[in-house]
Amino acid sequence: MAGGKIKKEKGKASQHTPYQGGISFHKSKGQHILKNPLLVDTIVQKSGIKSTDVVLEIGPGTGNLTKKLLDAGKKVIAVEIDPRMVIELHKRFQGTPSSRLTVIQGDVLKTELPYFDICVANIPYQISSPLTFKLLNHQPAFRRQTLLSSYGEHSTPCSNLPPP
Repeated sequence: MAGGKIKKEKGKASQHTPYQGGISFHKSKGQHILKNPLLVDTIVQKSGIKSTDVVLEIGPGTGNLTKKLLDAGKKVIAVEIDPRMVIELHKRFQGTPSSRLTVIQGDVLKTELPYFDICVANIPYQISSPLTFKLLNHQPAFRRQTLLSSYGEHSTPCSNLPPP
């Protein structure tokens, strides 16, 4: 995968952003990667994760946030739609016991979610509303959600709230 090329159409800007590992990100689908370690640390801190918590991570990408969530909680359940990112997660966390990390490949909006205490999501803007409604209806109720949504080049915290 390393050394992949970015395809450009004549006269059009690329809709892909290269990753250091050679994977192209689909900016048109809102795909982005958290690279700022201070932002990652702040997300984990503000999420209020306890060492006994099961954390649902939506949109783990290459696992920058996943690593910190594993350090903070008991277990991480990561849901990723992009099969290329799932491969990267398996490579990066090879040797991590399944009792600590479960990676689910699929569309979170169509996936039956397991039990979790905390939800941390780094998602494209396009799914922020449907995902929020799905989480509000999730049973059993969870303790807190921290959603980060991106639109274009900008990331915006959507919420850091306990469910009603």
